[in-house]
Amino acid sequence: MRLTENEEVLYLVMKSIEESQTPIGAGAIQRAIASRVRLSSASVGIILRDLQDQGLVVREGYRGHRLTPKGRTFLENYRNRQKKACLADRIFDYLTGSERQRLADILEARRAIETEAARLAASRAEELDLRRLGRNVEEQGKTTEARQRSLLDREFHAALLDAAHNPLLNTLFDFSEQLTAASDGESVDNFLSKIREEIGEILFEDHLRVLRAVSARDAAEAERAMAAHMDRVLAFLDRTDG
Repeated sequence: MRLTENEEVLYLVMKSIEESQTPIGAGAIQRAIASRVRLSSASVGIILRDLQDQGLVVREGYRGHRLTPKGRTFLENYRNRQKKACLADRIFDYLTGSERQRLADILEARRAIETEAARLAASRAEELDLRRLGRNVEEQGKTTEARQRSLLDREFHAALLDAAHNPLLNTLFDFSEQLTAASDGESVDNFLSKIREEIGEILFEDHLRVLRAVSARDAAEAERAMAAHMDRVLAFLDRTDG
């Protein structure tokens, strides 16, 4: 990975600029981050030029560099992602039992999140949301390629969360995704591949039912449809060999 693609290195460089009372140059940045990462002044200079190209920092003549508003937003977003990842790791440590049981716990939490999202989407979805969900379901009905089906499945759930227009539900959903990623990735991938292979057509019908309920503004039916969908996934996990 190139240095300019390493987000942690970019963060350290930008953090040193943020913490400086005055514009700061490559040499001073190199010394400020030396305890965390060993870089030459030339390497820091390359990173700074890349950050300038991205509009994250600006150079003030020979005085050095300072952050732009876009750069401050980058730092804020990076810190928020790190906090979420740290929290996901901490909570994952509290999940007990087998890999199967941990995945079941996560899916049960997602059931609560997504049934509420479906209910809210039925009353809050805008035309753009409905078109996005409709295109997704249409593409699901056409594709037979496993990887594409997997991507469309994930996109459907994300689109439904967006259609609920509740930022906290989105955050909780993202958090559940991070918990899933903290599990044994191979076990999770094997399970998801198996479920899409064996009952993919049924899951597509579930998505279609959710879409129709949301489009009809039928909150109760949307909630029932999503609950049935998640129950189907949990039942499949329950009967699948470990």
